[in-house]
Amino acid sequence: MTKQYFQCRMQRGTSETTGWIEARGAKTGATVELLPSRETWRVVEVFDHGLPEDMLKEQQKLNRHSLPSVDPMA
Repeated sequence: MTKQYFQCRMQRGTSETTGWIEARGAKTGATVELLPSRETWRVVEVFDHGLPEDMLKEQQKLNRHSLPSVDPMA
């Protein structure tokens, strides 16, 4: 079975971030651990459109190449 991911808005104290969370943790009010920092964040909003894991990985590769200040993925 393919894992499904959803983009979520998260808060930690006064900080906010947006990231892709596996469907099992993509629930408003859930506490999730983000890697690689292993910091815990609270999910405050889950966006509607999900992506299967393989499509998300491909999208991340394509988007990395559009940011010249970021080193390409190995």
